[in-house]
Amino acid sequence: MTAFLLAVLLVGLASAFWGSGVPMIQQNNVLTVSGHGTVDTYPDEAVLRLAVVTQAEDVKNASDENAGKMDACLAALYEIGISEDDAVTSGYRVRPGYDHGGSDRRIVSFQVRNSLTVTVRDIEEIGDVIGAALSAGANEIDDVTFTVSDDRQAGLKGEAIADAVAKASADASVVADAMGVTIVGPVEISTTGSRLSPYRMRMDYAIRDDEIQLAVEATPMAAGPQILPGDVTVSAQVIVVYEFQVNQ
Repeated sequence: MTAFLLAVLLVGLASAFWGSGVPMIQQNNVLTVSGHGTVDTYPDEAVLRLAVVTQAEDVKNASDENAGKMDACLAALYEIGISEDDAVTSGYRVRPGYDHGGSDRRIVSFQVRNSLTVTVRDIEEIGDVIGAALSAGANEIDDVTFTVSDDRQAGLKGEAIADAVAKASADASVVADAMGVTIVGPVEISTTGSRLSPYRMRMDYAIRDDEIQLAVEATPMAAGPQILPGDVTVSAQVIVVYEFQVNQ
């Protein structure tokens, strides 16, 4: 009985081994390559970061003036088509100003900075949006970031992954030819994710409090600047493990 069970066990192991169709020694014949794929595309959205900054001797006056100018700024943005969901507060800061002339550090003024992040769904309108905000009371513009909408990102990610796989396959073929082996096929494919690299433009625009009224009076409706965005890049990385066989 013992001899019979042992024979059945050996037959079962042999069947499992040869039934796989791949000799065990060939499981070590693998080649691992990575591929980096990119897709450059023109942006269709922009994110504008601006602020209203006011200063007064009294904190309440500085705050009230700031609130009035920000309300005017929001009203101007809504009027040209920016939705309420696309204009959100990103920061609010009150900073005291000190008199450093005497021996005592005495507070002589307060500065209020109210920051706003505006999403512009049509990048052709970014200049008009900036002009409207400046005319209404915004006096700081930090930067404009150009990106792509969520609807487009999924398709661009797929294109970047396909490009990465194609490059990995090409590299594997080059390595196989140099080594004198033949690629059998991929046995494992993984991706380390994709990345969206927006185009960021630093504006660094600010005017002092004593210049604000003069600027508004000189240009009742500020003309929007001409802005030419660069491409947005979507990238992806893949790792592919290929099985190969040695040429006889």
